[in-house]
Amino acid sequence: MTVKELSVTASLSGAACALVKEDSVASVYLESLEQQQLYQDAIKFLTYKLPTDAGIKWAIACIKELSSPESKQQKDEPLDASDQWVKMPGDPTRWAAKKASDKTEKNGPSNLVAMAVFFSGGSMAPPGAPETPPPQYAAQKFIAGSILVTVVSHQPKDANQRYQQALKLGKALDTPGA
Repeated sequence: MTVKELSVTASLSGAACALVKEDSVASVYLESLEQQQLYQDAIKFLTYKLPTDAGIKWAIACIKELSSPESKQQKDEPLDASDQWVKMPGDPTRWAAKKASDKTEKNGPSNLVAMAVFFSGGSMAPPGAPETPPPQYAAQKFIAGSILVTVVSHQPKDANQRYQQALKLGKALDTPGA
């Protein structure tokens, strides 16, 4: 996908779309978003640029690194289930992530990443029912949401620095040609 197509698909802001040129290169465009402090747009753009599994790894890394110390001390079944899917992708771990998200009482970024896992592929219908693929880009929306919520849910006054940390984690997963 071109930078322009990615920007439209990711529903970036008007300010972010105004930076797109016909010959824009993804890495340069992402850098320009950061320079303009359009961090939310940069996160959304990178989410759609990365392969889905890398985006899920990114969201998990953000939760682990940017969550409050109190949150890190608590058991987080949706995050654990998402981590399991990363280690062993497949329907059993994908469904386990959904079940963990469904049964937890707290809402937050780990629920969003667990739902990204569920919407990453395979059928949304239970076993034995006709196959129902997830909506296109549903996983990316959950990934971006998870990262954005993670950034602002702890120390929101430091959001710009935390957006930069999140983007650094994501760019480390970005491979040439991806």
